[in-house]
Amino acid sequence: MKMIYTIDNSLFALVRKNQIRRHLMRKFKTIFVTMLLAVFLLSGCFSSDKAENIEPDALTKTSWISYDDGSYWVFNEDHSFFWYQEKGITDDNYYGGTYKLYRGEKAMDFIEKKLSSYGVTKAELMEVINRSDEYTVEDFICIYTKNTTFMLEGKEQISKPNMIPYMGFLLEDETILDIANMKTGSYYGFIKEE
Repeated sequence: MKMIYTIDNSLFALVRKNQIRRHLMRKFKTIFVTMLLAVFLLSGCFSSDKAENIEPDALTKTSWISYDDGSYWVFNEDHSFFWYQEKGITDDNYYGGTYKLYRGEKAMDFIEKKLSSYGVTKAELMEVINRSDEYTVEDFICIYTKNTTFMLEGKEQISKPNMIPYMGFLLEDETILDIANMKTGSYYGFIKEE
């Protein structure tokens, strides 16, 4: 009888542990969705369309190939970008605009302070990072894009700029970009083109 009680306690502990995990994942998803909504409401993070002493960053003058769908993301020296549906086809089916990269503590501060309506704190982001052996604070990024063009089948789809934030990690000596669109929740994985 005592052995059954021990087994039942072990099962109860396992079930409880899984319930806690599911609860934490639901909380993380809720925070993530809240962050997406706040970014959607914000539109003043870029003060103008003109470059203001733009410093090169880890994305400047790089191009990336998605290992999910084969799309091709190019970041230029002037902090403009183009995200093409397919590498080699640059006259149709693409997004374009400007971007700003936040990294490490600055990315966390940006999310916590500038996107404060999401209610995401640096402490919560640290919890996510600390749960993985692959991620570090220095690898954490936020790419904040201002989409000014979206060409689809030869027709412009955007009538006014659209702000889209991406959050994730720049890994493997800056050769892997592992991010999620904070507005849609879509995940993207990219490999840096040599």
